[in-house]
Amino acid sequence: MLGEALAPYLSSQPPEAVFDAISERLREYWRQENKRKNLLGEGFEDVLAAVLGSAGGAGLSARTRTSIAEIPGFYAPGPKDKATKVDVVVEHTAWSRPALVNVKWSIRADREDQLWDDFKEYVRFDRDHRGFDHYLITNEFDPARLNAVCDRREANSYVFKQVVHITTDGLLAAYGPALVVDDGADTGRRTGESSVERVRLQVHQGRLVSLSEWLVALGTRTI
Repeated sequence: MLGEALAPYLSSQPPEAVFDAISERLREYWRQENKRKNLLGEGFEDVLAAVLGSAGGAGLSARTRTSIAEIPGFYAPGPKDKATKVDVVVEHTAWSRPALVNVKWSIRADREDQLWDDFKEYVRFDRDHRGFDHYLITNEFDPARLNAVCDRREANSYVFKQVVHITTDGLLAAYGPALVVDDGADTGRRTGESSVERVRLQVHQGRLVSLSEWLVALGTRTI
């Protein structure tokens, strides 16, 4: 496969042993510290930061994988605390403090636990207790997992101010036509209850928004 991919750029075909050596080095790289998963996750963060920097308008910038100690308004972790980093920190010259963004290409069960742990760490290190805008950006398509993160609360507040999907239009198109059932009323029909229909409601209520919508909203955010 490497040979096929590189063929248009090579004047001659390298020996098979060369491709074997390259493949082995790639496998070794992916094995080290679970880098195969990190490559996708960190690449996703880097792309989002670049999009924010170019499409967010004047005064807006984004930093990736930033220690909580480097964010204005937060305490530095102590020597016995684990290193706490924020996937993407979004800042604007007109804001009094940045927005904190968790970025997850997909949301497995272990990542849900990590999201709650991250949030509790952010709260613990919030120095002046003014609170902070906290978002999740994802490309998850599983309706149950999306509903779980949209509905998650700590005390009486949502953990995420909004959950941002790369494309809610694509998400809803993948789910297909809305489910309807006969309710016996004069209207004849109503939306059925299911996890997919619950996601549709999240979009309608603005709990789940598209990346493009969120970028526009950031331009009017004032804190």
